Amino acid sequence: MTDFFQESDFQKEKEKEKEKEKEKEKDNIFIEEEEEKLLLKEKQKEIKNSSKDQKPIIKHSKRKTTFFSNVFLNLKTILTPISENVKSTFLTEFEDSFGLDHPTFYQGTYKEAFRFAKESSKFFVVYLHSSDHTSTSDFCLRVLTDENIIAFLNENFIFWGESIRHPSGFLLTNKFFVTTYPFMAVVSTNTRTRSQVVKIFEGQINADQLMTGLISALEENASAISEQRIQENERRSIRQIREQQDREYQESIERDQERQRIEFEQEQLQRIERMEREEKIKRKREKKEGQMLELEQKIQNLKPEPDPKTEEGVIRLRVILPDGDKISRCFKKDWEMKSIFDWVDINSNKTLKPNKYYLVKNYPKTTFSDKSVTFGDAKIENGDSLMAIKK
Repeated sequence: MTDFFQESDFQKEKEKEKEKEKEKEKDNIFIEEEEEKLLLKEKQKEIKNSSKDQKPIIKHSKRKTTFFSNVFLNLKTILTPISENVKSTFLTEFEDSFGLDHPTFYQGTYKEAFRFAKESSKFFVVYLHSSDHTSTSDFCLRVLTDENIIAFLNENFIFWGESIRHPSGFLLTNKFFVTTYPFMAVVSTNTRTRSQVVKIFEGQINADQLMTGLISALEENASAISEQRIQENERRSIRQIREQQDREYQESIERDQERQRIEFEQEQLQRIERMEREEKIKRKREKKEGQMLELEQKIQNLKPEPDPKTEEGVIRLRVILPDGDKISRCFKKDWEMKSIFDWVDINSNKTLKPNKYYLVKNYPKTTFSDKSVTFGDAKIENGDSLMAIKK
């Protein structure tokens, strides 16, 4: 039973701690709230007020409602990047009024500046500027121009400012529940605690007071920043490993693609070479078959050798081949020279190619290439020797 009551007391204490944490969270001011809810409330207030008023001031109510409607429509200026001209409007006006000596303003939207501070593992300082407030000029001329303040802010914080006349600046006055000016807030960018305000400066303040407050904010939240830097380093390390892995994977893909390309080109080249070889063999075979066919036709068309004993006008001729072999045969004088060329083609034992040689008579020196003339016209006599000479 004792254990039961002890356990029950422990649970009650735990529940009390949870309730305390919840109350703490309620007291925290968070920057990333829903902008639409806030603007909707403002708009509903204006509509409610206008409904109570009489007709003479309806025109005034409409003008107010239109103003908040325009603010609502311009809500995206806080959340999305804007042009360089709009980004630099506040800085230009500030420098025109107070000079060039001031902390370095981050040029971009509120969300861009906050993201940059988070990536840099630094606190984010927001300055809301009211040109109509009596303390603003003194703060800008005496505090924001102080060399120590400028150096400390530039080294340890990401500094961003905006005029409350701008829609984004006006919206932030509601987010921070601004009551007076000058206004400056130190915002933690630690991921665990979200975007929590850790220090607020409102109203008239001198350089020493601001410096003390900034140092205090750093010291009190040093562990959070340290933890954030460790987390950011871990994320950066993981990101670098992933990027390295992605690069290696991409390089591997590119190597595979290059290897496949080379293999494909080699295959294509081999295929072309193979086709050329096959085509060459085919042409060679067809040529050989054509030569064989032509040779068979020559054998069929060659006239039988005449007998000099029984026939008139018969001459015997001898042909000396390039390899030194001698062949002889009888022809008739009225036959065309084609008959002796065909006969040489048939009996040259492949030492001569058709139409690639001349027949030459030594005395008188005569070269014969015209196959259409007769032996008689060519003045070839019985017993003549002819030499087969390659062209």
